[in-house]
Amino acid sequence: MRRVKLFVLVCAALVIVAACAWRIYDVNARAIRYPTERYGIGDNVALEGGFFADATENTAGYSLRIDGAQTMSYNDYVRAYGVEGAQTVEGLDEASIICLTVTITNDSDKTPDQGGFNISLMSLVKPDGSGLMRVDTKLWSQAEPALAESPYAASTGVLPHTSYTTHIPLSAGLLTRDTLADQASGGVTATYHQPVEPGSYDLYLSVMPTRKLVTIDV
Repeated sequence: MRRVKLFVLVCAALVIVAACAWRIYDVNARAIRYPTERYGIGDNVALEGGFFADATENTAGYSLRIDGAQTMSYNDYVRAYGVEGAQTVEGLDEASIICLTVTITNDSDKTPDQGGFNISLMSLVKPDGSGLMRVDTKLWSQAEPALAESPYAASTGVLPHTSYTTHIPLSAGLLTRDTLADQASGGVTATYHQPVEPGSYDLYLSVMPTRKLVTIDV
């Protein structure tokens, strides 16, 4: 049984998220200035103030643990994790997403409005930096209805000295430097028909001042 309710704050508009995604891609592909720490499934990763785009994310005291990763279809996800009333969609049965089981822990005294993690900017990146998979907040909202209020970006926090486990889908549509500019104004629309490419991915939990990566194999 979940111990606390996920706290969600609206933090950005669509075009800002697209710009942030491009920035993350550039950092992922080119970064040589920031030290890198690598972790595996089941490791507790202390964020230690690490962030994606802005230090005001205030992640000190927060840690994340990736408990598992699996490929799923849209309908698989809705059946497994959707809240009562969530609907499957005919034909969306291709294994087109990677679902991460993630435990968020707040070991600090900070309340959710005082700190958190911009989890919607978390990304899975191919080792060669050729593209990235974004958190699919639209599908995720089938399991976490509060996200429906913020379809493009959200910062999450949990109550002091508690943990929360959620299931985060990342869409299989890869963004590249060439395609992201065209999609920035209209957002990224997952078709849920592009199959996940098997292999190894790097999950970026932060990019500055330390790149914290979790190796994911699917």
